[in-house]
Amino acid sequence: MTALAMTTTQEHTFLEQYAQTAYAGHGEIVDLGCWLGATTLSLAKGLAKNANSRAANRQIHAYDSFIWEEWMDTYTNFSDLKQRYRPQDSFLREFEERTAYWSPYICIHAGDICELGWSAGEIEFAFVDVMKSWSLANHVVHHFFSSLIPKVSVVVHQDFAHYYTSWIHLLNYRFRDYFELLYDIPQSSSVVFKNIAPIPEEMLNITYSFDNFAEEDIDSAFRYSAQLTSPEKHANIAAAKVMLFLHQGNRERAKRELYNYLSQNISIHSELSIVQAMLGANQL
Repeated sequence: MTALAMTTTQEHTFLEQYAQTAYAGHGEIVDLGCWLGATTLSLAKGLAKNANSRAANRQIHAYDSFIWEEWMDTYTNFSDLKQRYRPQDSFLREFEERTAYWSPYICIHAGDICELGWSAGEIEFAFVDVMKSWSLANHVVHHFFSSLIPKVSVVVHQDFAHYYTSWIHLLNYRFRDYFELLYDIPQSSSVVFKNIAPIPEEMLNITYSFDNFAEEDIDSAFRYSAQLTSPEKHANIAAAKVMLFLHQGNRERAKRELYNYLSQNISIHSELSIVQAMLGANQL
């Protein structure tokens, strides 16, 4: 059965190689937002070949609501799943069928992640593809980052170079003393970080929002993200900054930011074109 995915071959290769050669079994593996299982399968294939005895009885904790949303049709229109699911249908059975061969390596967590939480101990590796809102981002910080192992754990932000998830850049900048860049996965939206120091408990317990970040923090955060990543990601990171002001309802500031980026000849053939359309191209 073909592995349908919103992630790229480069991401799948990284996940499989990490699970096979780098994962040491000191903590659990979590796949937060696994959809139809492409990332889960990549991790499972690698874990199955891991020679470390500590990894022998570990599983991938695969989280998803497994509830179909209309926008998912974009990724299935040319597949065997075309028009199979309608919004609010469960696709849990589909995930189970597509990952059946590797099921001994997978522990499924179906439902709202904010209700499911985490109670399975320390986390060595987290693939985070669920930070789609401030509430979800805060939940990941409160319940999953608090279980990371300093100097060991690895976190992949799959939406790091996605135009919509502006908060990832603010949080990553706020936590910059506790994570270092490990790998910028090419031809993807993903960036990999290592947890290098314990995160203070008071920082883990804050409920973050745009109100927690001054204007200079916002500017610094997006400059920091650009410095960490290759040029191929810069236009999408720029789009995320423009989108931040759209999230806040500040269209005039969003327009100014977009115009500034366009004046720098940052490619419009990117997610910048999406936010430009949201603002109305003729209004610029």
